[in-house]
Amino acid sequence: MKNQKVAFITGCSGELGIEIAKKLILKKFKLICHIRNNNKEFLKFQKKNKKSIIKVLHFDLLETKKIESELTKIYSKTDRLNLVILNAAKPHGGLFELTKIDEIKKIFQVNFFSQIFIIQKLLRLLKKTKNSSIINISSLSSLIPLRGNIAYGGSKASINFFTKILAKELKIYGIKVNAIAPTILKNKMGRKTDINTAKLLLKSSSKKTGIDMKLVVNKILYLLSKKGNSINSKIIKVL
Repeated sequence: MKNQKVAFITGCSGELGIEIAKKLILKKFKLICHIRNNNKEFLKFQKKNKKSIIKVLHFDLLETKKIESELTKIYSKTDRLNLVILNAAKPHGGLFELTKIDEIKKIFQVNFFSQIFIIQKLLRLLKKTKNSSIINISSLSSLIPLRGNIAYGGSKASINFFTKILAKELKIYGIKVNAIAPTILKNKMGRKTDINTAKLLLKSSSKKTGIDMKLVVNKILYLLSKKGNSINSKIIKVL
């Protein structure tokens, strides 16, 4: 493991998570993958890349104690973390007056509170690693106040603010913190988006049916490159 780059990715069994993981393996990263449940796509990916996967952690982002117990396993597998990508999220749409407060709390727990909890628990490893990086996967909907987007958009807007504050606080340790805010993606999650919401989000995009996940992955790779080394505290749109 000496001099080996190590990345931790949440939501690794989703389509975007697997795309990110594949590219990081090509960049010679060893991976620690978080998944909530196994699926055929992840099992196939895991089998093919077992030499590059240090550990697979299983937890639901609503279960704080489980998150904590699983994250402690990372410390027995590696003495460093070069990269954390917070990719896991739960979609939601619904008018404010028709949405129960408990449902809004659940979305914030998954998309915001659990994410910052993960960083708190892994910060010791990030601080020990030279030039480490945190990349949060946000959403363009966090920057555009659309009807029916109080829960999901609000939780992602909180991630954006967290990104900027954390970048300032962790700069002293040489840790970069950025967020990527894509428009509608061509994946299962993107297809679940309300049609009217999707149309509004895609207005400024040249791809009116959604963008390829590779565009998001390319932004991640750019942030990890020498050219992207000076970028910090940014919310990067992908249209």
